[in-house]
Amino acid sequence: MRSSSFIGYILLALAATFGGCKGPADLASLPVYDEGFQRTYFEGQNHLAKGDLDLAYTSFLACLDMQPEEYALRFDLAKIDLQREQYESAVSHLSPVLEADESHRWAHEYRAEALLAMGDAEAALEDLLWVVRVRPGDLDWIYEWSMRLADSGEPTAALALCNAYEAQTPGDPDVRLQRFYFLELLSDYEAIYHGLEEAVTEFPDIAEFKLQWAQMLRATGQDDAALNALLEVVKDDPSNGVAQMDLAHLYTAMNEISRAQEALLVAFASQDVFIEEKRETLVQYLQIASVDPSLNPMVEALLAAALGQHPKSADLHMLAADYNQGRGRPKTAIAHAAAATESNPADPLAWTNLIALDADLDRATDMLSHATQAMDLFPLDANFAYYAAVAALDQGDFARVVTALERGLGVIVDAPEMEGLMNGMLGDALHQIEEPARAFAAYEKSLKRLPDNPSVLNNYAYYLAEADENLPRALELSTRLMELAPMEPNFMDTHAWVLYKNGQYPEALDYITQALFQSENQGPAFWEHDGDIRLAMGDAAGAVASWQRALDAGGDADALNTKIQAHR
Repeated sequence: MRSSSFIGYILLALAATFGGCKGPADLASLPVYDEGFQRTYFEGQNHLAKGDLDLAYTSFLACLDMQPEEYALRFDLAKIDLQREQYESAVSHLSPVLEADESHRWAHEYRAEALLAMGDAEAALEDLLWVVRVRPGDLDWIYEWSMRLADSGEPTAALALCNAYEAQTPGDPDVRLQRFYFLELLSDYEAIYHGLEEAVTEFPDIAEFKLQWAQMLRATGQDDAALNALLEVVKDDPSNGVAQMDLAHLYTAMNEISRAQEALLVAFASQDVFIEEKRETLVQYLQIASVDPSLNPMVEALLAAALGQHPKSADLHMLAADYNQGRGRPKTAIAHAAAATESNPADPLAWTNLIALDADLDRATDMLSHATQAMDLFPLDANFAYYAAVAALDQGDFARVVTALERGLGVIVDAPEMEGLMNGMLGDALHQIEEPARAFAAYEKSLKRLPDNPSVLNNYAYYLAEADENLPRALELSTRLMELAPMEPNFMDTHAWVLYKNGQYPEALDYITQALFQSENQGPAFWEHDGDIRLAMGDAAGAVASWQRALDAGGDADALNTKIQAHR
C-alpha cells in the first residue's frame, strides 16, 4: 500500500514539473510515466538537493533515455551543465527546448549565458534581444546583462543590447549613461560627443550629463563652454562635490587660484567626491606647500574638510601626520598616525609610519609597544620584528631584543641584507646576555649575508679576542676590517688587540699607537690596551704610564690599580 501511495505522489509532482499548472480537465491528457522513470527522476532531484551534480545529471540522463521528448529534462540538464561549465552540452540541450517552445524565456537566457562563455557573443546577443522584445522596460535586467557582455570583452554587443532596450523604452537616463560607458570602452569619442550634446538637451535636469559634457568640452579645448556647463550645475546644486572639483581643476588651469580653492573646499566637504581624488589633490598641495609655506592654511583647511567627511580614512590621517610632523607638531602628528592604525589596523604602512614617528621623536617605549602590536598583526613581516628589536635595544632590554630578532629571522625570505643586519644585531644582544657561543654563530650567519659589514667584523673579532677563542679567525676578521676602514681609530684598536692576542706585539703596538694618534677622544680602553701591549714587549715603565692614563680617563680602577701596583 505504501508503494502505490508513493507512486501517486510522484505522479502529482511530475505533473507539476512537466505539465505546468493545468486545470482538472487537463489532467487526463498528461502522460503517464512508469515507476522506473518516476523513481529515477526522484533520485535525481534528491541528488540535486544534496548538491551532488554528477549523480543528479546521471539520473536525469537516464530519465531522458526513457522519455526523449520530455524537454523539461533537457532544461534541467542544461542548468547543471552551466554549473559544471559544460557550455557546449548546455547549448545542445537548450536548443531543442527552444525549437519546441520558442517562448521559453529562461531557455533563451541560459543559452545566451552558455554561448557567451563559449565566445559566441553574436549568437548570445540574439537570445538576449529576444528577451528584450518580450520583456520591455526591465531596467535591472538590461543593466545586468549589458555589463556581463562588457565584462566579457564584448562592449559592441552590450551597446547593441542597450540600443534595443532604448528603441522599445526610450527616455531612460540610466540606460543612456550606460551607453556612454560602452562607447568609451570602444573609444568612440565622436559618438560620445554627439550623444552628450543631445543628452544635456533631452535630460536638462540630470546633472551627470552636464558634468560629462563639461569634461568632453574641456578635452576638446572648449574651456569657456565647459565653465558655463559646470556653473549651471552648481547654480542648481551648490553642494555638488563632483562639479565643484571639476570647477577647481578648470579654475586652476585658468590661473584663478582663489576661485579654485573656494571650489576645492566645497568639493572636499562632499561625500560625492572619491576619497582617492581628495588624497591625490592633498598630496599635490603638500608638495607645493613644502616650498611655499603660504599654502599651509589651505592645506590645513583641506585636511579638516576631508577628515570631516572621512574621519576613518587611514590614508588621510597618514597625510595629516606627515604634514604636522613637518610643521613641528609632534603630538598632533602622533595622534593622526595612531588614528590611521585604528582606522585600518590591517594596513602595514600605517603601522610603519607610526613606528617611524616614534623613532624620530625618541619614544622608545611607544615604539616598542607599537612594533610588538604590528608583529602580532603581521607575523610574516620581519621588518616589524626588526623595529621592535631596535626599540628594545634602546631600552637596554637585550633579552627582548633576542626574542624579537629570532622571531623575525624565522620568517624572513629573500632579504639577505636585512637577514645580515638582524643576525649582526642578534650577535650583539647575545653577547650582552653572556651567551658567547650563540653570539658567535649569529655573527657567522650575518657575515654570510653581509661579509663586509664593518660593525659585525669589529665586534665579532674583538669578542673572539676577549674570549681567547678562535684567534686566527679573529685576526682574519680584523685584517679585513682594516682593509675596509684603515683610518677608523676604534677599528685600529680592535685590530691591535687581536694582534696582541695572537702574539704579534710589534704590529699590535704600531696599530694601537696609530689609534691613539687618530682618536679625538682617547678613551681608557685604548690606553689600557697600549699598556698591555707595552708590557708584553718588556716596557714595564711605558705600560704603567699608559695604565695611569687609562685610570685618569675613567677606566676600571680596581683592574688598573692592580696592574700598576704589580709593575711599578
